[in-house]
Amino acid sequence: MINEVKKIACVGSGLVGQGWASLFALAGYKVTLVDVNEKVLGDALERTKSKMRFLEEAGLAKGAERASKRLSTTTNMAEAVGGADFVQESVFESYPAKKEVYAKMDETANRRVILSSSSSGLMMSEIQKAAKRHPERCIVSHPWNPSYLVPLVEISPGNLTSQETVKKTYELMENIGKVPVVLKKEVPGFIANRLSAALWREALNLVDMGVASVEDVDKAIVNGPGLRWAIMGPYLTYHLGGGRGGIEYLLKHIDVSKAKWLETMAKWTETPESAVQKAIEGVHELPSVKSHSYDELEEWRDGLMVDILRSRNKRVG
Repeated sequence: MINEVKKIACVGSGLVGQGWASLFALAGYKVTLVDVNEKVLGDALERTKSKMRFLEEAGLAKGAERASKRLSTTTNMAEAVGGADFVQESVFESYPAKKEVYAKMDETANRRVILSSSSSGLMMSEIQKAAKRHPERCIVSHPWNPSYLVPLVEISPGNLTSQETVKKTYELMENIGKVPVVLKKEVPGFIANRLSAALWREALNLVDMGVASVEDVDKAIVNGPGLRWAIMGPYLTYHLGGGRGGIEYLLKHIDVSKAKWLETMAKWTETPESAVQKAIEGVHELPSVKSHSYDELEEWRDGLMVDILRSRNKRVG
């Protein structure tokens, strides 16, 4: 698959599309960014080049200047997709929008070309219904924001997706430095977004109930479980939390007490308006938000993430 792919079309040139384009170009592929007008594409091209320079300056990539020469832009999706060996779609997150794009891509792409979606939670089984010719080559490859830095990509095949498509997509993602995970069963939100949503609901709930402030909820995560999560997932975390008895001891002797906690946690599926308002007010009162611009916060976040990525090379496995 790696040898077969030379040209990649990134359909949709927003933040996610820019991240994909930067990684593909740095990995040696010719990349065409596709969007609706030249002004949008001009801005996207400059932002993509900026991301590549950032990765090189951070020591996470090489050859940003050479890679920038492998980038091009177009408003002609049919032309870009028709000449591509792999397509990464990153358009608006809705079934109608994605189905419209997939129908067009399926008509113009070579039948062996994989049509990969950046969807953050939509079901490929529904999206691929629009691909009448070759639904078997349609798949989700969901990156995490910022997509040019966070290694995770969640690969979610639909009911009609072939195993060959899964295998080839996995290989390509590994080749550009991603850490792919594959869903054995399709669910909305995939893996990481579902876990994140569960935590987010309780974070909103704690503030809404008056248990803690927005600032202290953030502090609790950053200075507690967040430190562990940067190097290991929940299963290994709890295995070590069980002491010498490991996960068996924890589940049979320690974890049972959490049933009482769960009884008092939020169970709603739509965020209460009171929680929405308190979240908005609390975030705008955060010292970092009050004293720094969005761009400054983004730069600070990315710099620290680079440090974490460097240190992760020391992990056990």
